[in-house]
Parts: sequence; structure tokens; C-alpha cells
Amino acid sequence: MKKLLCLLSAAAFVFTSCSKDDNNSSDPASSILVKKITDIDIDGSSSNRNYVYNGNKIVSITDEDSSVLKYTYTGDFITKIEEIDKNGNLAVTTDYTYTNGKLTNEIQKTPNGTYYYKTKYIHNADGTVSYDNFRGTVTTGDEQEYGATGKYTLKEGNLVKLEVSYYGDEKSYVYEYDNKNHPLKNVTGLGLLLEDETLVNNLVKKTSISGSGDKISTSITTYSYTYDANNYPTEKVESYQSGNFISTQTTQYVY
Repeated sequence: MKKLLCLLSAAAFVFTSCSKDDNNSSDPASSILVKKITDIDIDGSSSNRNYVYNGNKIVSITDEDSSVLKYTYTGDFITKIEEIDKNGNLAVTTDYTYTNGKLTNEIQKTPNGTYYYKTKYIHNADGTVSYDNFRGTVTTGDEQEYGATGKYTLKEGNLVKLEVSYYGDEKSYVYEYDNKNHPLKNVTGLGLLLEDETLVNNLVKKTSISGSGDKISTSITTYSYTYDANNYPTEKVESYQSGNFISTQTTQYVY
């Protein structure tokens, strides 16, 4: 399920997602939607996520433990996501606002929480997206910078570089992609949300770099895929390596 924003909230990319006209086009590939995703860990344990839609608009994602993400749209824009825990209680609400079709604010609240967490996005003239995190007091609305700041660089709709500054800790991430279809490519409005994975093509390599000078640390995650006849992945194998440590995870997709 979607992780609590804090804080890291990261990811920021933006590209134009499928419009209503696209979803009603004669191209049958535009209606391909993933219905189930299964994650399989290296020890063989697995968990499922089930996706429900209304047309090409996502309604909900239900996790293995019965926790749910519920989506609310205003037109073709996702304006609210509610996280419901396995007991049916509202755990987190995230509200989204847009300017000229681009996400500019993301606010996360917990029921009866003292604070809310906001990410402000600036879409720069050069196509990059800058972001800054804030913490606000619910009762007064007073806000202060809290958490990471950063900048995201995109190319052809894909996030290719992320630069993050977290209280003096500098990190960067470089992303490489194939030219196939992401499993969630056709979900209305989902690509406008600023997550840590773009929804155009599929990530094949992520290089993480931290530190500076002679104290630079690098780790690499690679991804390999099996595709169906429409160039949508049916399986992904993720391999993470840091030093001599290697971990793998397999993800399966059903449409």
C-alpha cells in the first residue's frame, strides 16, 4: 500500500496520462488494465493486490490483509485517496490539488492527528519538477519545512533522475527504461500523481548514489520482464545489489 508521505514523499514526476478521449478510442490496448498484482519474495512467500475500476478510472486497491485504497475523482483528476486498514477504519487521507492540469499540492492527514504533511510541487520551465515538504498544525494551519526537498528530471514521460536533499544528506537516483507498456499506463489520472515510479514505460535499472567525495556509496537495482502480445508485462523480476548482498523479488500481473 502507499507509504506514509512524510516524509520521503517522494517521487515526483509528471506526464500526461490517458485522457477521456484516449480511453474511448478504438485502440483496444487503451482499455488494458491490470486486475491483480502478486508479489513473491525470495523465500517464496507472496501477497496479492486486487484492482477495481469504473471504466479506466481506478476505484480501489485491496491488499492481501484486506486493507484498501479508495480513490475519488473530480472529472478525470484523482483528488482524494483514502487508506482503510484491515479493520475497516480510516487510517490516512491524502488530498490532491492541481493547477493547469498538473499536481501542485499533496496533503496527507490522519484522523485526529496533530499535524498534516504537505508536499508542494513546482513545475519548472525546463520540464523538471521541484518539491518541498512541510508539516502543518491542524488546528492553526501553521506550516514549516519538514523533510526532504528535491528535483526530478523527466524525459519522454519517464523519471530519469531524482535529486534529494534530506537535512544535509544528499542522494540521487538515476533511472533507465525499456520501450514497453507499464501495467498501469491506462489508468485515468494515476500518472499525474507524483509517485516514485512513472507509468509510461518499465524501469529496467535504478542506480542509487549517496555521499560525496571519497565517501560515495552506490547500489543498483535491475528489473527484467516477461511480456504478453500487447507488450504489457506479465512478470517482473527485481534484483537489488549492494556490495555482496543480492536480493530478488518477483511480481506477476493479471489483466
